[in-house]
Amino acid sequence: MARQKNEQIRTAIMEAAQQLFMEKGYIATTISSIARAAGTSQSNVYVYFSSKFEIAFAVFDPWLRARVAELEKRVMAQETPEESLRSLIDGLLHGIAADRSGQTLTLVQALATAKPGDEYNPELLIWTMSRIHHMIGGALPSSDPTERNALTHSLMLAFDGIALRQNLRRGEIEDGLSVDALYMMVQALVERRSQARS
Repeated sequence: MARQKNEQIRTAIMEAAQQLFMEKGYIATTISSIARAAGTSQSNVYVYFSSKFEIAFAVFDPWLRARVAELEKRVMAQETPEESLRSLIDGLLHGIAADRSGQTLTLVQALATAKPGDEYNPELLIWTMSRIHHMIGGALPSSDPTERNALTHSLMLAFDGIALRQNLRRGEIEDGLSVDALYMMVQALVERRSQARS
């Protein structure tokens, strides 16, 4: 007979997992340690989640959506396209990719250690890229969709690189230099495109 799901238990599992991911890291956290911290059995965890990988995404998804929503408000509140673009790059790379709370680090470790049976649903990535695309459109209203797509992909590649570097060398990130370098490259591209149109 299948066990009936209880939202309180699911929430307790997610909260326990989040705490353990922050304290011990994704790799050192086990399903049994999550179950103990949540006050339930290991078999009961599997009623709610198929794997630790799925738990990590369940924890990371609302956190990332909230950070991206906050970033979008900041970007759209800027007065000039340059300020909007810098705010976007800084917030994405320094604020989210190089996050010091351990959320992004959990994602990197989960993806790096995924097993063949771990189901990866790209919906969160697609949503995040659509929001970045929208923010670029707000910062650079004269850009065309092809340019916005290219910039979105470039920013996501930079995001991945900084998140991965944080996982490897947490104390050695020069966030300001990364933001400045990417901003200069994007600005040069935008200026070159504007001159070509003139």
